[in-house]
Amino acid sequence: MIEPHRGAFVVGLDENSTRDHYELMGRVYGFGARRAAERAAPERITELGNLHRRIQDTADPGEFSQLNMEFLHRLILLAGSRRISATVRLMAVSIVPGNFFAEVPDAMRIHKKGLRAIIRALKANDGETAEQEFIKMLQQEAEKVVALLISRGIIERSETS
Repeated sequence: MIEPHRGAFVVGLDENSTRDHYELMGRVYGFGARRAAERAAPERITELGNLHRRIQDTADPGEFSQLNMEFLHRLILLAGSRRISATVRLMAVSIVPGNFFAEVPDAMRIHKKGLRAIIRALKANDGETAEQEFIKMLQQEAEKVVALLISRGIIERSETS
């Protein structure tokens, strides 16, 4: 973080901040999914569904990560809002170095399951469910990230958990 006339400093990670980061991302992407369900032409949702099938078919973390980034990018474009796009750019910072899906145990399975629910909701024009499924998916991934960071000694288990 940089403060005027104060220099730069690192905001440390802890268990609560890690969970909050993923929940906030879920809420931002979820809101984008809600708006995409409301605003996107059906053929654009169908195209997103085609990309989703490719995500479901891969077992390679590298390919999965690339396809997922493309899926999220297209989804946010379908929301049709510069404000949502700008907020996603601010939030899309990885806490886990390297390929998230290779590093975080079970993340691909959680993500595939979550995306199946999200794409079903989008195809049904059910923005509310798509939004809730994004939040749920990223909360589940947050728990895996917290466990990973604790196991690596990067953060300590908080006393309130």
